[in-house]
Amino acid sequence: MSDLIKKLIYRSNHRGTKEMDLLIGGFANNNLQSLTLEELKEFEILLNFTDKELSSWLVDNKKNIEIEKFSISQKIKEFKLKF
Repeated sequence: MSDLIKKLIYRSNHRGTKEMDLLIGGFANNNLQSLTLEELKEFEILLNFTDKELSSWLVDNKKNIEIEKFSISQKIKEFKLKF
């Protein structure tokens, strides 16, 4: 496991709110190994958004152009539907 993936998994599972730990961390645990380097970089950028921003977008289904501009955001939404 690369250092980048280890770092992203840790950051995903220690967000600060249990809901985001489960959703974002769950996505990371199940998908990071199969992502491209570009997708990993996008995911790393998404982790810089606050839990409130991610929760509004992911849980409350509010539009967020800044998050949705990344191709990885669609994979995260698809994961949430299976969750």
